[in-house]
Amino acid sequence: MRLLHDDGTLVHLAYNAGVHPAEDLENLIAHLTRYAVPVRRKLGVDRLGIGLWLAPAVADHLVADRIELVRLRRSLEERGLEVVSLNGTGGRNQDVPGPDWAKPERYRYTMSLAKILAFLLPDDVRFGSISTIPIGWRRDWPADLHSIASRRLERLSRELRGLYSVTGKTIRVGFEPWPGCVLETTEQALERVGGIDSEHLGVCLDACHLSCGGEERGAALRGLALAGAPVVKLGHVHNHSQEIPSTQPVLQDTLYAILSGAVNGTAHVEVEAHEWTAPKSKGPAALVAKLADDLDWTRRNLTALGLKLAA
Repeated sequence: MRLLHDDGTLVHLAYNAGVHPAEDLENLIAHLTRYAVPVRRKLGVDRLGIGLWLAPAVADHLVADRIELVRLRRSLEERGLEVVSLNGTGGRNQDVPGPDWAKPERYRYTMSLAKILAFLLPDDVRFGSISTIPIGWRRDWPADLHSIASRRLERLSRELRGLYSVTGKTIRVGFEPWPGCVLETTEQALERVGGIDSEHLGVCLDACHLSCGGEERGAALRGLALAGAPVVKLGHVHNHSQEIPSTQPVLQDTLYAILSGAVNGTAHVEVEAHEWTAPKSKGPAALVAKLADDLDWTRRNLTALGLKLAA
């Protein structure tokens, strides 16, 4: 869904399709038909945003076969779906993060996603976002890997600038801090990637991580403002039960910071439901209802901030 701020800023609201992963293009399109289309209809909108998760094999296939890439774009358009963001963890079901940033496979996979996303972006959208792992696991990260990873990020930056020169689309890669990883906090992420390329490399903020006290969100946003690094995406937003801290304050603070110009960002907001499971007997309908509920909750919170639904 698209929402519009009164200053003209376009906010994209989507759900993370990694909740129903597919290992090939046929199943990917089938899942979009089975889940995304009913979610869109339940919300009563003509266009629904999808944060696609593409398995490495699917990404390779799409880069190698442009006809298949055209087929995917047409399949999205025919179903009233649009993609402005990809989830680039690379692991099966996103449970396993895949290769770290010291390995060439991580760079190749991320650049494949960038090329795919530049093609899938709607014609009137200039920015796309890709979330990626926080460099690697800290326990497996000897000092000599830092320089290797840094060189890969510098190369990534150069290639993303080159992609922009060819396509006119700016693809931003965001590193999502997470406990136990090389990048555990926003401050650490800024130290590692903020000075390389503030236009194409930035940070993905996890609303649950911030709302549960993983780090203080005010300090995180102030650090981003000072560094000039973009908030590539705000993810893991959903309607919590009363027992879990709500992501609503994080949603409000982050969107306010982006829309006020305090931090640079692409205003991509993504609902996630990875930890939610329903009895198999309920079938796809239960997941559709959950996703629609979380998207509607987020939409209502955004409109409460003064945003209006865009065409």
